[in-house]
Amino acid sequence: MFDFLKNKRETVDEIDPELAEKLKEAAKAHIENNEPKKAEKLYMRSFAIYKKLMADKPELYKEHTAKCCEGIGNTYENLEKYNDAYEYYMMAADLYKDLAISNNPDYKEMLSDTYGNIGDTLFFRNKYDEAEKYYMLSLEMYFELVKLDQNKYLEDVAYCYDCLAKVSSAKEEYSASIENYEKVIEIYKKLIADNEVIESEEILDYNDGLATAFGDIGYIYSCCKNFEDAEKYYLKAAEIYYELAKVDSYEYADSLAEQYEDLSTLYEDMEKPELAKEYKRRAKNV
Repeated sequence: MFDFLKNKRETVDEIDPELAEKLKEAAKAHIENNEPKKAEKLYMRSFAIYKKLMADKPELYKEHTAKCCEGIGNTYENLEKYNDAYEYYMMAADLYKDLAISNNPDYKEMLSDTYGNIGDTLFFRNKYDEAEKYYMLSLEMYFELVKLDQNKYLEDVAYCYDCLAKVSSAKEEYSASIENYEKVIEIYKKLIADNEVIESEEILDYNDGLATAFGDIGYIYSCCKNFEDAEKYYLKAAEIYYELAKVDSYEYADSLAEQYEDLSTLYEDMEKPELAKEYKRRAKNV
């Protein structure tokens, strides 16, 4: 597939934009194939070329260099090297900030996504306050973008609230977490109501997001020993996954089974052994 790489290797003097792009695309393919080690080598070669190209013609190669940095960050995140991922995501963010001055919404979207990625690297290192800061930066930028195209960016707003909810949960700020998850739910309900195509890929994704948020709130209530509210939200999630599994069993059966397992555990905590047994049975029979 990548025969061009066997015979052509970057040297100190070889500054070839075509090679840099091919290396970057090859690296992306390795990431998609879950081969981050191979991707790392190719991305670094591409990055070395683009840095030199950008030094001479920043207006032409800043975007390419930013995308390469983002790819390297993604590679290190796959390798769970979160410090390294953070460094390259920060480089990408600095470049995207320069590009976003033009008010091009595509660059703003790239910058917002990169802020979210930075937040992830901080979250995985238990730096929750710093992670929250970058998730908020991502959310604020998506607030701007959603004014331009609600259909395109509203789900991204939901994702930002989901990230903020997870941070609040990790900080044991459960009320704030539930508040953010409720915003996620509100957005997905709106997206579902506004989507006219029944059983489209988008509507399935929206329902999946809605069910996940219901389940996450149920889990928080369960942790807080508020079993009645936990039951209410778990059942809402299970109901949605049941309908999704009828449409696409391969994609959603596991999620339905996991939801039934959560309900079984909840009913054990509630000292309702018959219901615990019933949902354990349902989980096995999905």
